[in-house]
Parts: sequence; C-alpha cells; structure tokens
Amino acid sequence: MAKDQKKRSRQGGEGPAVEARPRAGLGLHMKYLVISGKDEMKISRSLEAKVEDLSLSGLVFQTSSMRVDDLHLSYDESPVLRNKITMEIDLPNQRKVTAIGEVSWYERSFVSKDSFYHVGVSFKEMSPEHRSVLRDYLISVKKTVRAIELDV
Repeated sequence: MAKDQKKRSRQGGEGPAVEARPRAGLGLHMKYLVISGKDEMKISRSLEAKVEDLSLSGLVFQTSSMRVDDLHLSYDESPVLRNKITMEIDLPNQRKVTAIGEVSWYERSFVSKDSFYHVGVSFKEMSPEHRSVLRDYLISVKKTVRAIELDV
C-alpha cells in the first residue's frame, strides 16, 4: 500500500469512510466461517482464503463471494445485527492464531474476467496467547522488511 493512506468506504460504498492503515504485506492463508448475528446456531461451512494484510487490530482477506451458504459475511437482515467471522490464520512454522471478528469494509475488484472481494475484518476476540504469537510474528516481519530496506 502506498505511503499516503487510502480511504475505504464501509460495506462497499455504504456508510462513512474509514482509514485503511498500512499493514504488513503478507501471503498467508486462513480458514474462516460465518456465524449469524441473529441466530448463533446458524453457522456456515468453513472456507479457505488468502490473507492480504495483517495487524494486531485486524486483517484483509480475499474471497470470491460475500456469501457463504445462506450467510452474508457482514450482516443478513440489518446492519445493526452483525454476523461474526471465526478465523484460523496460518502463520509460518506451523503456528496458528484464532480470532473472532466483524467485517469493517469490503470492496469488489475486477481482474481480467474474474472478480473477487477484498474484505477488511476487525478483531473482536482473541486469546492473550494468540495475541502474543501474532505480535511476535508481526515484529519479526517488520524486522525482516527493515533489513531488506537497509540492504543488510
């Protein structure tokens, strides 16, 4: 992402603009499922996705559809009653971090004949142990990027 911060709009054009902060550019993978905000017993099947950006406060991932089974990633009937996304993020060295979050924004992207969505998720729940693992990983990535920039 460029040094100047992009503005993204909530829900693909609806609602106020939110800032997308620069994050560690990554090629990680994750599994996720959607839990209905109206009926927590209504849970989608698990899908895999590519993590595009990651921070301690959330992530951005890529998906081909905003719906999984009968559930929208963000909300179903009302934007007030949000759906939750349970995520398992695969970090290097066979480490995994799990978190529960909510969609903050999404945008559709068209590349050649294919289209997909970039989805920004804010973490709402994460264990202290997993937060520590994620923090350590992000620090190691930052050090690696800094070393490359300094040509060390």
